[in-house]
Amino acid sequence: MKTPSAPHPLRLRLRINNALTIVLSVAILVMVNYLGYKYYYRQDLSKSGYYQLSEKTVHILRSLTEPVRVTVCLVNNSPLRTEIDNLLRQYKYVAGDRLQIEYVDPALHLDRAEALAKRLKFDLRENVVIFEYRDRHKFINDKDIVDYDMSGAMLGQAPRIKSFKGEQQFTAAILSLIEGKLLKVYVTTGHGEREFGNMSVPGGYGEIDLRIRRENVETISLDLAEFPSVPSDADAVIVAGPKVPFRAPEAEAMAKYVEAKGKLIVLEGAESVSGLEPLLAKYGIRMDNDQVVAFGKVGGMTGEILITTALGTHYADHPAVRGLQGLSLQMPDARSLSVLPDKTSPNAPKVVSLLQTPDVFWGETDPREVAEQNPKRDAGVDIPGPLTLAMLYDGGEVPGQGIHVVGTRIVAIGSSAFLVNQYIDGVGVDFFLNILNWMLKREMALGISPKVAQEFSLSIPQFQRQSASSFALGIVPLACALLGVAVYFARRK
Repeated sequence: MKTPSAPHPLRLRLRINNALTIVLSVAILVMVNYLGYKYYYRQDLSKSGYYQLSEKTVHILRSLTEPVRVTVCLVNNSPLRTEIDNLLRQYKYVAGDRLQIEYVDPALHLDRAEALAKRLKFDLRENVVIFEYRDRHKFINDKDIVDYDMSGAMLGQAPRIKSFKGEQQFTAAILSLIEGKLLKVYVTTGHGEREFGNMSVPGGYGEIDLRIRRENVETISLDLAEFPSVPSDADAVIVAGPKVPFRAPEAEAMAKYVEAKGKLIVLEGAESVSGLEPLLAKYGIRMDNDQVVAFGKVGGMTGEILITTALGTHYADHPAVRGLQGLSLQMPDARSLSVLPDKTSPNAPKVVSLLQTPDVFWGETDPREVAEQNPKRDAGVDIPGPLTLAMLYDGGEVPGQGIHVVGTRIVAIGSSAFLVNQYIDGVGVDFFLNILNWMLKREMALGISPKVAQEFSLSIPQFQRQSASSFALGIVPLACALLGVAVYFARRK
């Protein structure tokens, strides 16, 4: 009987060497992948810096002392999933373990989604990104982080993403959760003001009230006829479109609040009257007695028609509106504002014109001409454009010194109609919330501009497409096959 011969020593050593080589290669591959997963460098190479985070976002993320949990609850076919994923990767790169991200798709993880909806009390039909910090949470709806271009809707084209506001919304959400304290903004009543929280009427402030509350700010009604002074816990006061003026004691109570380093926002359109005009004048702001109008063409109509919706296109270089450059804000029933000509007043240098119209608009001072749809530019009577639609006073600014201290802040806006349920849009919301955040000294939530989506197309001739297809589907596989055959015969020799 023939006994099997022992393996040749050289062949055995080769087998062991091959096995060790394979094991070592796998170990190196695993190690390299782990190091690449754990330690990596991200660089935005896009021409416009589309994926680059602002310095304010980076500062907030690096200052986190406790982890923030982010839950992305979107359906798989959400058009914003890719944008949100890319943005959160940037956040994770900066924050590290201080940002914990989880994806929950209701269609794939129903049990997890239902438990999440029950705990945080929201509807699973909503596409939301949820931020949690300690025992607080905040929702960002997908429709709040994007502006669509609807210009092709009449031609049957799908909406196109015009600008992506994810960083602006996500950073503001994290900041509001870190602050923790629920800020209180009082809204005056009793003078026919816009009704906050009312979604049922076109002229109500239901939608903007919802957006304000999502900023970790509580809106509380204030009737100065019942309470002779502004509560001491007021972080700011809003007067929105009063139809009858404040009585003398009420105006005096408001003046005392403002003088005590209070924060006041007055929205007063052409058909509004607040009785606070003397108070605003004291701080260098004058509400002009006019209505902003213009003549222009609309669509394909021939001839010009009267335009009574003011258009704000020029923003000041100020933190409250700097992020809105390039956007247009429509303001129905608007009046203009101006700086009082008293240059000797110490308050005059502290007044800033936030928003202006193009030259084509003017301030019509005769309401009968507007009612008759036939206003005329009367030199020396009407106010020529460009017109100011919003102004602010910053009592904490020391002119020429670059120094800010705690002081009175006032914002006057020449329209209240642009925020009603009927007319409100994304630009109006951003404009008002930016002003409110500045008013509440939450500047870290400001100045983050929306990312403008850029589309690039590459035109390739037909013969080049055929050549590339032939190379990828024919030549490369054939070359690999020939190389394999050559190796096979080489090994047999």
